Amino acid sequence: MALSVLADQLTGSGRLPGLALFGGGMVAGGLITALLSWVHEHAWTWTGSAPRHVDQPSAPVQSGDAQARAIEMTPHAPSLRIGVLGALTINGRPGALVPAQSQLIVSLALRHRSGLSNRQLRVMLGTDQAHPKPADSLRQLIARTRRALGKAGDGKEWIEHLGNGRYALHSQARVDWHEFQALMAEGISLASTDRLTDALRMVRGQPFTDCYYWWLETALIESATADIVTTASALAELSLADRDPAAAVRAVRIGLTADPSAEPLWRLLMRSEHAAGNRAGVREAWSRCVGVLAEVAADGRPEAATADVFRELTATASLVSQTSRGRSSHIFPG
Repeated sequence: MALSVLADQLTGSGRLPGLALFGGGMVAGGLITALLSWVHEHAWTWTGSAPRHVDQPSAPVQSGDAQARAIEMTPHAPSLRIGVLGALTINGRPGALVPAQSQLIVSLALRHRSGLSNRQLRVMLGTDQAHPKPADSLRQLIARTRRALGKAGDGKEWIEHLGNGRYALHSQARVDWHEFQALMAEGISLASTDRLTDALRMVRGQPFTDCYYWWLETALIESATADIVTTASALAELSLADRDPAAAVRAVRIGLTADPSAEPLWRLLMRSEHAAGNRAGVREAWSRCVGVLAEVAADGRPEAATADVFRELTATASLVSQTSRGRSSHIFPG
């Protein structure tokens, strides 16, 4: 899909400033595990600088000695980083908090600075909408979670009380999905491969893996998944236009770890492998696409458009091969 069309769709749907609710394919965990193994088998690596938040100013250039002194003089700053673009992590660690504490953090993270009221938290953290968490239990949970997290760099609690029974995460708390969305928006708007690459570096698998919360809507998970597919598609298209099929392949494979049923990504993967001259890669991508769709597609088969791409690319390869053999026979007759 052309980047201009992607940008128009994102702007029109109102996804750029915040959370979106729109469709995307879902797939069983076993298929995701298999696909992740496939990605690791290919042993691709990213290059370039670490991701930078789009609002963060660039640091001035320092000499090696000045950089070393700055590192020695800077104390380790407390942090709260919530990762939902894959298995749930707190400060990079899965299982860093007990499940009830993790659920509290995720519920507040998704609301960012607007926070949630005491009543909303009681309902969300209860067993279901009809059985809210008791008020005393919620207060104890907040207190225990605060102790587990420690204090922010300014000495305040990571879970702040905004007044009138409303709670929110500290402004320094970071959520990878929010940062991903900012990088995605900027990358598509500016057609920047750097920004899109930084966004995809954050993806570790299917969003919200292991977050089995009754209030976590499927549409929310599908929204994050679709964001990843959109970003992977945009970066692959840009990379192909820049004659860098290897980068396109890397981008598409990341997108497929989030949504293995996204057929546009399989078509892009076949085209990228073809552009790289990897005919075996084209056939392997088709084979894996067929295997995934056999499990999740309504009729158990890829779309006609996907099959057409495979036939087109393999027919071209066969024609080139036949032409090459013909020339060889002409030059070196038997």
